[in-house]
Amino acid sequence: AIRLREPRKPIVGDKFSSRHGQKGTLGRAWPQEDMPMSESGCVPDIIINPHAFPSRMTIGMLIESMAGKAGVLGGIFQDSATFRYSNEADNNAVDYFGSQLRAAGFNYHGNEPMYGGTLGYEFRADVFFGIVYYQRLRHMVSDKIQFRTHGPVNRFTRQPVHGRKEGGGTRFGEMERDALISHGASRLLHDRLMVNSDGLLTRVCRTCGSILTPVTHLTK
Repeated sequence: AIRLREPRKPIVGDKFSSRHGQKGTLGRAWPQEDMPMSESGCVPDIIINPHAFPSRMTIGMLIESMAGKAGVLGGIFQDSATFRYSNEADNNAVDYFGSQLRAAGFNYHGNEPMYGGTLGYEFRADVFFGIVYYQRLRHMVSDKIQFRTHGPVNRFTRQPVHGRKEGGGTRFGEMERDALISHGASRLLHDRLMVNSDGLLTRVCRTCGSILTPVTHLTK
């Protein structure tokens, strides 16, 4: 067997995740000189929407960020064994790593003032800034992109076949139809639901209204 390796640069839509299941897709790729920076000149690799944490409840990722930042500042390895810390007052992970950050001259919870990369203004709010291990997942846009104009159809329903490998179409369901109706896009609806779906040109008898079928051969 021959295996090929294809290096790919991250593009918008590619998926990433931390070790805590905080997955997400790349929404925008900014040049490094336009990214915000800290007072020490550090530029983040990833900016995450804070609304992602209450929904997935990945609190361990926030603690890992504090632990990684404290470990880098102190030049030490952190103990991340299971059940090493608890919610008790004398064995709390946030207090343990927060005291290390405070001893290094940083904010107790890992927040830092950030400055815009374009105009250089200081942000009005402190930003939670730390070190977290992130990994790239195999779900990439270049492998999942699917589109078609015309292609193979089902021989019984005359509708496009299903599946990306078969050159099929993507489903245009009832909710998508309702969205176009609300915008009054009748011509687009006609194009999606008939021209590029199961539209058929046939011949009908003017006398009886029956559908005429061409006869390939006559029998005596």
